[in-house]
Amino acid sequence: MNIGFSEVLLNIKARISVDILDKDIPRIRRRILTWGRANHKHFPWRKTTKLWHGLIAEILLQRTRAATAVSIYEQFISNFPEPKDLASASVKEIEKLIYPLGLRWRAPLLKQLGEELDRLGGEPPPSFEQLLKLPGVGPYAAAAWLSFHGGGRGVIIDANVVRWICRLIDRKCDAETRRKKWLIQLADRLTPQRSSGEFNYAVLDFTMEICATRPKCSVCPVGAELCAYGKRVLLKEL
Repeated sequence: MNIGFSEVLLNIKARISVDILDKDIPRIRRRILTWGRANHKHFPWRKTTKLWHGLIAEILLQRTRAATAVSIYEQFISNFPEPKDLASASVKEIEKLIYPLGLRWRAPLLKQLGEELDRLGGEPPPSFEQLLKLPGVGPYAAAAWLSFHGGGRGVIIDANVVRWICRLIDRKCDAETRRKKWLIQLADRLTPQRSSGEFNYAVLDFTMEICATRPKCSVCPVGAELCAYGKRVLLKEL
């Protein structure tokens, strides 16, 4: 019997947590970061040197699986290496390119984004508030760009992250949960002030690979002692 399992047994009658204790936040972060460094996924937008390509990636990735977006992203940056190239493209051309992602309706917004970025000198603005003023850029894309490409801090809240946080406290979630104040506050508490990009990449990879729709609790690095859902699963197996 290992130590982690013993700790769970000692707390077998403990009430399932409805929050995350302050003392547990650093432990959760460390475990996610350690797992992330060993299991980092390699996607082309994670190594791009053009800041605006990173913003395009975050827009294309919304409601889209990363693996599905790879070929479309690569075609996109090949066709439109600079914002002026996107600005001069027709809506139909952009629409045809992003059609496989089910994002045809974004084509006019992407053209407008190219026009605005070209007007700004080719690079996205450095603040969350300024990013939100760009065509087609919402809170998720703005936070993701800041965290992964802009050198700032961003709190990432997508469907997978919502599911993971709700499992940490064993709370049900639905399509509206991401907008709840308590969820946003928990996501903010979990996200470190520094190196949020590394942490957020680790969380995204972890929620795709381990804490997926069908969670792999038996190999979860967070562990049942820090995850209320994992604890409940373990207790059922006793």
